[in-house]
Amino acid sequence: KRKLILGYKPVPGRRGKIGLPLCLNMWELLPFWHTFFTKLGFAVYHSPFSSRDLYLKGQGTIPSDTACFPAKLAHGHIQFLAKLGLDAIFYPCMTYNLDEGLGDNHYNCPVVAYYPEVIAANCHELENIRFIYDYIGIHRRRDFPRKMTAILAKYFAGISLGEVKGAADAAYAEYAEHMSRVRVRGGEIIAQARAEGRQIIVLAGRPYHADEEINHGIDKLICSYGAVVITEDSISHLVEKFPTSILNQWTYHSRLYAAAKYIADQPDMNLVQLVSFGCGVDAITTDELRSILEEGGDLYTQIKIDDISNLGAVRIRIRSLMAALDARDAQAQKGGQ
Repeated sequence: KRKLILGYKPVPGRRGKIGLPLCLNMWELLPFWHTFFTKLGFAVYHSPFSSRDLYLKGQGTIPSDTACFPAKLAHGHIQFLAKLGLDAIFYPCMTYNLDEGLGDNHYNCPVVAYYPEVIAANCHELENIRFIYDYIGIHRRRDFPRKMTAILAKYFAGISLGEVKGAADAAYAEYAEHMSRVRVRGGEIIAQARAEGRQIIVLAGRPYHADEEINHGIDKLICSYGAVVITEDSISHLVEKFPTSILNQWTYHSRLYAAAKYIADQPDMNLVQLVSFGCGVDAITTDELRSILEEGGDLYTQIKIDDISNLGAVRIRIRSLMAALDARDAQAQKGGQ
C-alpha cells in the first residue's frame, strides 16, 4: 500500500498547485483525488508518510487530546502542506464512503467524515491559503460531477462540467484499479504463504493503519515470527453481505466483519485487530469481531496503538498468539493421527 501511494507524483499543470493531506480516509482516496485534480490540470502534491517530527510540529493546533492518534496526525500534514506555496489544500468532509455492498449503510465514522472542520477551525496556518473542505459525496457517482463543478466554481474560474465529468470518470477508474492491485497482491501473498506452509495474519484496521507512524512497524514484527501479513480489504470482497448482531453501517467496519467471516473457513488464517486509543466506535467493532471469530472457532487478538512507540507489550502479545496457534496446530495434528 505504501509503495502504491508513492507512485502518485505531481505533474506540471496549467491551473496551479493543489495539496492533499495523507491522513485518515485520504490514505485510500488519494488515488481518486490525485487522478481527479491531475486530469483537471492541477499539479497535485501530497504530504509525506507520517513521522514523529511531523506529529510534533502539528501538535500545537490539536484542540482535544481525546481524538484518535490518526486524527491528531492530520494537523502535522496540514502544516507541511501549508509551507509548500500551494494554491489550495483540498480535504473534503465526507459523510459517506463508497458502497461496497457489505453493510446496512456506508458511512465514514464521525472523525473521518468531519475532521476537516476541526482543521479549519484550529490551524491558523490556513489563514492565507484556500482550504477546500466542502461536503462532498463520491458515493453518488451520477450526481458527483454536477455538484463538484459547483463546488470548484467557488475557488477556481473556468472549470466546465465536461471537464469535471472526464476527470471523475478517470478518478473512479483509478480508484477501482488501486483497490484491485491491493486485492491481487493479497492473493499473491496468500498463495506464497501456503506454498511455504506459513501462518497468514490478517492485520485488520483502517486504510490509514498502513502508515508506519500509526502501526509502529507491527506488520514487520509479525513477519519476523515467520508469518505473513495481509490487510482486511484484500479479502473482504470475497464475502457476501451477512447478518450481524449490530447495525453494520460503517464501510471500514464492514470490511472487518467480512474478513473475520472469511477466515472462519481458512485454518491457516488468523486475525489481529489494530485499535486506536480514543476510537469510540471500536468499542462496537471489537465485540462484534470477537463474536464472529469465536463462533468460527478462531482466536481474537487486539492490539491498541497510539503515539507510544514502545513495542514491548505488543511483542508479548504477538508471541503469545503465535505460541497459541502452534499449540492448536499440534493438537489438531495429534487428533488427526
